[in-house]
Order: sequence, then C-alpha cells, then structure tokens
Amino acid sequence: MRNAWLVLLGAAFAAADVRAAEIPKLGGGVALGVPFGATAKYWFDSRRAVQSHLGVSDGDLTFDADVLRNFDQILPRKRPGTRMPLYAGLGVKFKAEAETFVGIRFVGGVSMFHSVKPIEFFAEVAPVLRLSPSEGGTFDGAVGVRRYF
Repeated sequence: MRNAWLVLLGAAFAAADVRAAEIPKLGGGVALGVPFGATAKYWFDSRRAVQSHLGVSDGDLTFDADVLRNFDQILPRKRPGTRMPLYAGLGVKFKAEAETFVGIRFVGGVSMFHSVKPIEFFAEVAPVLRLSPSEGGTFDGAVGVRRYF
C-alpha cells in the first residue's frame, strides 16, 4: 500500500511538471531595435502578460514596461504545434537623457511560439507619446527572442 501512494505521488509531481512546462510563466531574452538590450515577459494567463525592456537607445539608458492583451485566435495556425498570437498594450517609457524622458507607449506586435521548445520570437512596434521634459512623439520598434523557464 505504501508503494502505491509513492507511485501516485510521483505521478502527480510528474503531471505537475508537464503542465508547468506547457504554460511557462517567465521568459527572458534579447531585444534588437529600440531599445537594444534585455527583455523579460511574465504571463498571468493565456491572454494577459507584462513585458519590459532594459537597454540602450541613442547611447542613453532606456526602460520600458507594458501591460499586454494577447489575441491568440486571429492568425491561422498553418503549422501544427505553433502559436502566433497578436498582442496590443499600453505602457511607460523612461529614457535617461540630459533631462529624463518620460512617455506613454502604445505597443502592438506578434509572437511565435513552438509547443515543444520554450522559446518565443517576437516583433513589435510602439508609438510613444512623450510627456516630459517636453511634449512630442517618437517611435520604438524591436525584434527579439525570449527563453521561458
């Protein structure tokens, strides 16, 4: 009887590990573009996530943070086992210039996931409404890759 409980407990832990591997929560990687640097993404569920980029743009340190809504059913799945959700969101941008640049980002993009490998490729664009030190606008765009843990 004791061995049966150990087998059931082991099966439960194995199933939990498989389930966790199917839906990774935290990913980190590299973004190329504006900014050029590190990127991270955390998934709350299959529709909501947050992402951030920390890097360099025009020689200045830049930090972005966005809240994202993912739309998984818009693009057709031409290859079995892949997902290509579109996403849109709103965020903030800080850039350490002579005077600190603060702005609001309106981000949109597309990701590509493979069901076996915990890797995400992404491409995004983000118009930025500059609020401080003066009003204006700018444009961010990046491509990158994240590995999920």
